[in-house]
Amino acid sequence: MDLDLAQVRAFVVTAEQRGFGRAAETLFLTQQALSKRVRRLEDTLSVRLFARTGRAIELTPDGAALLPHARELLRVQDEALASVGGDDRPLRVDLVDNRLSPMFVLRSLAERDPALRVERSGRSGLAAALDPLVRGEIDLAFGRVHDLGVPWPEELDHRVVRLEPLLALLPPEHPLAGGSAVRVEDLRTEGLWLPSLSGPAEFTGFLRNMSASLAVPVDTGGRSYDLRHTLEQARYGVPRVTLVGADMELPRDLNLRVLPFEPAPLFPWSVVWRRGGERADLRRFLTLAVATGRAEGWCAYDPARHWVPEDEGISPSAGTGTSR
Repeated sequence: MDLDLAQVRAFVVTAEQRGFGRAAETLFLTQQALSKRVRRLEDTLSVRLFARTGRAIELTPDGAALLPHARELLRVQDEALASVGGDDRPLRVDLVDNRLSPMFVLRSLAERDPALRVERSGRSGLAAALDPLVRGEIDLAFGRVHDLGVPWPEELDHRVVRLEPLLALLPPEHPLAGGSAVRVEDLRTEGLWLPSLSGPAEFTGFLRNMSASLAVPVDTGGRSYDLRHTLEQARYGVPRVTLVGADMELPRDLNLRVLPFEPAPLFPWSVVWRRGGERADLRRFLTLAVATGRAEGWCAYDPARHWVPEDEGISPSAGTGTSR
């Protein structure tokens, strides 16, 4: 009889967290996926490991007998991986672009865990990172998992870790600059200005969806060579409203007004990793991301004030997405 160590880990974490919900968050799984792993382990052993009474769970005598041995199995696995040097290198993380929200996430995690070690790369979009993730060339990647234009590999899991608000940028002379927010309905004639709009399909797909759902046209006319060029034109050219992510650092010298939208579009950033056999430091990274996001309200979502595409699988109550 061979034991699946992913199932063993699911059992151990569920026993330690004393609940499927907390254990699922710790392991970056949906409760359904976690329950399936535990059930398969029970089927393999032909015993029940947990007694389920409503929302509470308790170890059965068989579960209590297995737990110390299961912990030892996981300890030996982690030591075996470390012995071949696999855990000596930093986590290899794809960030899409160092100016975007994933860098904000990494900085926040590093403040909570100064020992966090990562090696950054950028592949200009999540679609380009999928194959390297499957091949083990990188350990995790950030991005939006929809509108990629390529099939999703079955080997990969994902979870939303940040719903980044998109903000309005406009010159102080613009008629909408004097309020406390820019109402989306006030832009349905003028629209949003995003010159030379290009980039990964996941971003352009989000903007197309937003434009259609909120009935706000997006004007891609004009020429822009980088973010600074766009912002300079927004400040000194014809007064227009453009947008930027809340986590981006903006040049202060341009004196642009930065206002929230009503409703506020939220861009869903997910972390993506290869399922099964995760490195110990990758598991720590995922656990830290969940805890930090909960503490900082990174996935706070109110349908009355925010907008996300319907197909993202975001739960308004939990503010989290599901793994595939």
